[in-house]
Amino acid sequence: MKRILLFIGLWLGVVSACKNPLDGLELRFKKPYPVALDVQYYTVEGKAPPENMEVVLAGPDANRLITTVNTKKFRISSDGALFLSIDSLGPRPTAQNPLKFTVVAKVPGFVDAVLPVEMGNENQRSVALILQPTGTTSAVKVAQSTASRSGSVDRDWSVETPTPIIANQSVAQASIAKGTQLKDVAAKEVGGTLTARFQAVDINKSNNTFLINPIVNQTITKPILRGGTAEGTNQQLTQVVGAFLLQIHNEQYQLVKTASQPIRVRFSVSPQLYHPLERRVIQAGDEIPLFSYDAATEKWQTETPGKVQKASNGDLEYVAELSHLSLWVAGFTKQKCDTGPSFKIKSSLPTTNLQYQCEVINEATGARLQVFKSTVNNGEIIKINGLESDQFVRLRITDALGTAVVNSQLVKGCSGEVQEMDLSSFKKQIQKCPNGPGFKIKSPLPNSDYRYSFVVINAETNAQLQSFQTTANNNEVVRLSGLDSDQKVRLRITDIVSSAVVTSEPVDACASNAELVVDISSFKVPPQRCANSPVFRISSTLPNSDRSYTFEVIRADTKARIQVFQSSANNGDMIRLGGFYENTGMIQLRVFDFLSSAQVVSSPLDACTNVTTPLVLENFKIPPPKCTSPLGFRVKSNLPNSGVTYQCQVINAATNGVMQTFATTVNNGEIIRINGLYSEQTVRLKIMDNQSGAVALSVAVGGCTATVQEIDVTSFKKPILKCANPLVFSVKSTLPTSDRAYNCEVINDVTKAKIQSFQSTLNNGNLIKISGLDADQKVRLRIYDSQSSAIALSAAVDACAPGNQAIDVTTFKIPPNIKPGEVRITLQFPCKALDEDKLPTRELFGRFRETGTLQWKNLPSMKYISGQTAFSIVTDLLEVGKTYDFQVGPAPGYFSFSESAYKLRKVDWVIEIETTEYCKL
Repeated sequence: MKRILLFIGLWLGVVSACKNPLDGLELRFKKPYPVALDVQYYTVEGKAPPENMEVVLAGPDANRLITTVNTKKFRISSDGALFLSIDSLGPRPTAQNPLKFTVVAKVPGFVDAVLPVEMGNENQRSVALILQPTGTTSAVKVAQSTASRSGSVDRDWSVETPTPIIANQSVAQASIAKGTQLKDVAAKEVGGTLTARFQAVDINKSNNTFLINPIVNQTITKPILRGGTAEGTNQQLTQVVGAFLLQIHNEQYQLVKTASQPIRVRFSVSPQLYHPLERRVIQAGDEIPLFSYDAATEKWQTETPGKVQKASNGDLEYVAELSHLSLWVAGFTKQKCDTGPSFKIKSSLPTTNLQYQCEVINEATGARLQVFKSTVNNGEIIKINGLESDQFVRLRITDALGTAVVNSQLVKGCSGEVQEMDLSSFKKQIQKCPNGPGFKIKSPLPNSDYRYSFVVINAETNAQLQSFQTTANNNEVVRLSGLDSDQKVRLRITDIVSSAVVTSEPVDACASNAELVVDISSFKVPPQRCANSPVFRISSTLPNSDRSYTFEVIRADTKARIQVFQSSANNGDMIRLGGFYENTGMIQLRVFDFLSSAQVVSSPLDACTNVTTPLVLENFKIPPPKCTSPLGFRVKSNLPNSGVTYQCQVINAATNGVMQTFATTVNNGEIIRINGLYSEQTVRLKIMDNQSGAVALSVAVGGCTATVQEIDVTSFKKPILKCANPLVFSVKSTLPTSDRAYNCEVINDVTKAKIQSFQSTLNNGNLIKISGLDADQKVRLRIYDSQSSAIALSAAVDACAPGNQAIDVTTFKIPPNIKPGEVRITLQFPCKALDEDKLPTRELFGRFRETGTLQWKNLPSMKYISGQTAFSIVTDLLEVGKTYDFQVGPAPGYFSFSESAYKLRKVDWVIEIETTEYCKL
């Protein structure tokens, strides 16, 4: 959560701009009334207005308004703030019986600021108004006419805006026909001298209008639907054709709300204006949406669209007929579609879970609006959501197995229609068959373990798909697997004896239930395994050894290798061969000396002979003996003893080849012993550091060296060890049992650095378990009380200490009860005690809104209670689980701190203030 970094910003304006809004009034003996409406006036430059402002209240319920101290002496403060309250003499405002009144601020050199207000509840409303200057350069046209006592306009009345409705277009002209009857919000006639204010509005410049400009991010918020009271969805302006403000009142500031005849407003429009729904430039007869905003009720309304027509000069103009006076905006909008188009798949492909790439394409720009994967089985419906009303799109689906691409017909984003997409051009998916066909062998031959060569081929292309070897005895079943679907295959078997070939009938590759007979009656009896095999007796003058030599069985004619194996070769050892067949033929046995280039090859003999043949190892060198004792390395280390293991390698010093790999601890003084070495070997021990990448390498030493060598790992970094078990604190508390969470910190006792921050309940006997701490450090647990300056601090304990440690929070104050449905907001200082003399204010004002909405709602003020270290309120306006924007400041309208998109997860919302400026030293 975002935190307040400079809390002094919270008080900006208290010592400068934010002065007492009731300057000069005696407050001592009057109980303040709650503020119903606060209006903050500014100049276009953002400065406070002149101090000689006059306040006039008008309208049906103006007599119900008072100051916050129950007087009628209405004044605007030196910083431009006006605060109004509602008296206690009449009924309270409700949605059915709202209070309706007009607030007028008059000051020489500026257009009168006339604000209509309709209050349907007692919630405080905050409004900011920008005073517009008068004069020849003013953007506001002020004109006058007259009307009879019955409200009928005495003559045709036409008013033009001083500036074009939009750059490079004409000014806007408003026309009121003679005899039009004008009425106020209470349906009473408005007669006498009439004053009109007419202004072209740039919706992107909120400080350039004489009334409220509520448009933020080009959004018209939830306009009431035409002809009803239901709210529609937000409308996003895509093209603004024109916006204007028209306000009329008499000398008593009785505001005109309705007219008996339409007030006609016209202005030119660009012939290049694009019509997004027709997908062309506009032309005469087109309608363009129109919206109005009522500053009194703070609501948008969808109005009867204006029309494009040919003007007398032949240019296009927009004409709107107004039945009431408001802020008006004409333009094309878009909104999120409640229902998007759907596409029904037509496909001849077999049902599968294969995913195909789908793209939603914006027809106007070609941009991809959405990209996703979907199955495209016949009859499936792909629904598209999240489109906008001004979009025309196509769905594009790409074949996952080929190059085919299918585009849907053009469809409107909010159409909700179902369109068929034909994917007959897509290739059938190739899948792996989980099981394939079986082939039953029919053979008159005697059973044998002889392995035949089998080949699986594509029945159409004869391409080889698989090859393997297996036996082919009568009634054996050879079953295929792992083949691609959508093909027919054959099984081909070759007889090595007769060269005969048998090929099966074609069968579907995935036909797991099929079992075709393959007749190999044409095959000759296969070679039988040799009943006997040759034996070789080693003749050697070398001393006996456990060293292994490499042996090869090779064909006598081609010298091709048939077998390879390793064995000892001591004098008298018998090497018995096996695994040969009757057709193996003549073989030889060859053995290599690993110490020299010498090799010995036997004379040729039949593979099936039962003969013992001597094999004399001539010119072989005597193999060095195996070391009788292990080679030892004593570890030199400054690391603390631990069970951490390090990767070790025994390296051949001559070739740098790795001979052995293992892991071991490297505590100081430990001896690493290496077995299995031989006397001729020279080796090094290599140890790798897990933390730093450092490598320790011993000197080269003979494998049978009896003296223990040293290996230095002092360059290794101390391993970071985590505590095997969590550190546990038992809470000693007198607080009532609750789910209120308190801010907790784990700090290093030496450096005071914060290691962990978290929240925990503090019910008596609770166990606070802290995992993931590094070993070899002393820590403390620190807990802050949100209701007082108390801070609980545990004793310093080892981070890996066993058992339960104690944390005493009996000094914490009992918090006020939070009822169901309530939320507590706390601005918490990191102090043991606040220096109350330093606080520039004892009361903060806040407001909130649900993230994504525009309407702010005021919170109860946060009043400081002496002795506490926080400002806090409890309110039922917030709801756990929702996301809010929050603002707070020293006065209404002065919000120095803001929190955006905060997800309220608990009933306690604690905002930590990090500055210690207001802490008592």
